[in-house]
Amino acid sequence: MSINNVLDPKAGTHFSGKIFVVPHALDRVTEHFGVDRSAAPAWVMDRLRKASLVDPDVIGEDGTARRLFVYQRIAFIVAQHEDTVVTVYQQEKAPEDIRNNVGKVLMRALKSAQRTEKRELRRLNIEKAEINVKQAELELRRLKTNLLSLQRKIDEELSLLAYELKRIESDIFAVKREKSSLAKGICAYMS
Repeated sequence: MSINNVLDPKAGTHFSGKIFVVPHALDRVTEHFGVDRSAAPAWVMDRLRKASLVDPDVIGEDGTARRLFVYQRIAFIVAQHEDTVVTVYQQEKAPEDIRNNVGKVLMRALKSAQRTEKRELRRLNIEKAEINVKQAELELRRLKTNLLSLQRKIDEELSLLAYELKRIESDIFAVKREKSSLAKGICAYMS
């Protein structure tokens, strides 16, 4: 699930009719995004139709209440009661207090994943060591016996243990991969 859907489950469904774009917004799109003025209205409408509602009541510098939408770090300020885009701007950085709070949440998630990884790796390595001991005991028994039927039975057991070791190695990789994916994903939020 994307953060847009967490923020706004109705993301991408707020606008179905005509969207108006004021000249100031068209100027900002041309200036900040390098879009040709003639293509700017369609550019704004296309992105706004996919946007998430961040807040239905933000106050501008002039005190006018408007709606705030976002799509791919592009903020759209839309009139309160009409589908009229007032301005558009790129929002690359959040205020420091928000970044700090998000950073703390992400680090808590990473620390939790690290604890889970450590616990699971310990459990899997103990299981692996126990299987290695069983394998060694079976190999010793196989060397000591002269009965072919017993040797075949031991070989079957050793084969099952080898399969279990492969499964454990696969589980170890999956545990490490899960934490690594989280850690790499956190990089997207670091500045």
